Amino acid sequence: MCGIAGVFNSESRDQHLLESMNDALTHRGPDEGGIYTSGPVGLAHRRLSIIDPETGRQPIFNEDKSVCTVFNGEIYNYQRLRKSLEAAGHSFSTNTDTEVLVHLYEEDGPSFVDRLEGMFAFALWDSERERLLLVRDPMGIKPLVVADDGESVAFASELGALLESNLDNGGIDEAALAQYFGLGYIPAPHTAFNNIRKLRPGEQIVISEDGIKTNQFSTSSIDRRDVSYQEAVEGLRTRIKDAVRKRLMSDVPLGAFLSGGIDSSIVVGTMANLMDESVQTFTVGFDEDLFDESWAAKEVADYHETDHTEYTVTPQEVRDTIPQVLDRLGEPFADQSIVPTYIVSRETSRDVKVALSGDGADELFAGYSRYRGEYYSGYYRQIPPIARNSLVEPALRRLDASRNSSRAELVRKAQKFLRGGIANTPDRHFEWARIADNEALAMFKDLNPTDAGRETLRREHARAEAYLPEERQDDMSRIQAVDTHFGLPNQILHKTDRASMYNSLEVRVPFLDTDVVEYAMSLPANYKITPRKQKRVLKRAFDNVLPDQILERNKQGFDMPIGEWFKDELKDEFTKTVSALDTDIIDIDAVMDRFADHTNGRREHGKFLWAVYVFARWHNRMTDKGVI
Repeated sequence: MCGIAGVFNSESRDQHLLESMNDALTHRGPDEGGIYTSGPVGLAHRRLSIIDPETGRQPIFNEDKSVCTVFNGEIYNYQRLRKSLEAAGHSFSTNTDTEVLVHLYEEDGPSFVDRLEGMFAFALWDSERERLLLVRDPMGIKPLVVADDGESVAFASELGALLESNLDNGGIDEAALAQYFGLGYIPAPHTAFNNIRKLRPGEQIVISEDGIKTNQFSTSSIDRRDVSYQEAVEGLRTRIKDAVRKRLMSDVPLGAFLSGGIDSSIVVGTMANLMDESVQTFTVGFDEDLFDESWAAKEVADYHETDHTEYTVTPQEVRDTIPQVLDRLGEPFADQSIVPTYIVSRETSRDVKVALSGDGADELFAGYSRYRGEYYSGYYRQIPPIARNSLVEPALRRLDASRNSSRAELVRKAQKFLRGGIANTPDRHFEWARIADNEALAMFKDLNPTDAGRETLRREHARAEAYLPEERQDDMSRIQAVDTHFGLPNQILHKTDRASMYNSLEVRVPFLDTDVVEYAMSLPANYKITPRKQKRVLKRAFDNVLPDQILERNKQGFDMPIGEWFKDELKDEFTKTVSALDTDIIDIDAVMDRFADHTNGRREHGKFLWAVYVFARWHNRMTDKGVI
């Protein structure tokens, strides 16, 4: 796993600029760095050595050095590809997976990306044709951002490095910020800046003197599978085992995150069955019982006799870590679980360079509580609207909701369930996902986060209809498809990449193997969720690697009680940070009124206030640095 950056400029290349961009990515690749210039192109690379640590320094070249690449990620089928390339007459100078890229390009041209299996973002320079290729993997596991100010093009693994390029960022993209305040993140292709965009999952960009051309080389293609439940169990088991096996390739120490939930427990159990030595597992625990899963992780660790490390995090440590994480973000990102994910990555990186995680299984197999809400929302909508609006909803909204007790958490979820009364599926999906209620609109002067969020998900639902077979067009399957191909890369994978790479740790996600994803999405919804069970087919496929108590427990989110901290420990920090905002985007007085309602216990606004706090901290930092 690495960090990459570069510039395409027909007039000049600034070596110091490339060095600055590369230095901003040192955390992604602390082992070594490399810079290369050729014609209009400058490439930079920071390396985290995983495969072939001795000879895999980048850039990597073909035989006559006419083609070179800087690469971030892993190619899991590289050994098979290498054999076919050697048979075709190509010679290799390293044992790294990266080298197959330049030789495949020689064989197939830009279409070679169709043959890759893995997680990746890379740049490839063809000096004879003077064209630069930028590529992002089909599931969007690895990030890549591109800036174009009309004179130069620059790219990097992270926005922070790209902002070192001195290209005109175009100022704040307020439409993107509307999406942020609606969803909690800015989805590709947008960023917080007008002249900077993210590559979409499965996108390739070709840059030359003729301009910029984009190509969606990988698109979702789901076929209906008419298999029995037992056949689905066996098919899924085989595919996930193969996916885990592929991700065990490493020339450095390797381990796994273990939360104690179903997904990470399946990954660990499968690893234990495939590996000769004990699996190294890593867990963080919390003092607050509502957020602590360390007991469950220990049960799984004991069950599989792993080499287990548990680190207990105090509330003060989490609060102290917040600036370390937020002040490295290139744009606002409101998923608060990035902070505990950063901590578990930090502790894991003390012992290993690679960790497997269970990301993706919740989306594929209906694990989130919102899917249970969606399952029952049809029954809720059968209640006459007059009864819902005058009796049920007012009664529930009068109850206290927070995250400081099990009862208050149940009330919070019940109040969220009321959103299921909306008949339109994309709009209902937005209601499950949104981070603020309609009252928050009064705090924005020109933005409309509700409209932005709804339009975004309507667009994604239309895309899902195009690739899901007719028999999988039910509401649940469409919502899962959108979460998998849109929500995952823009939120969950973005979070995991940043939190892990800030600690120089590579995270691999076996559930997002293309074969696993397509197989899971081809199955009917009732194989995944029923009135009493979630992740039904997944649990059945791996019931032999899960302790009974883990098999039957409900999902618990990896989160922190930020709403409660805003009432006490972080109250002054919130007030100071938000009051310092100098922007017309949001009404500070209106925010502070809502903050007062929250701290006084009149309403629960923790998620929205966190989003405002993250934005304020980012905006203040960008203003101080002269970026905006």
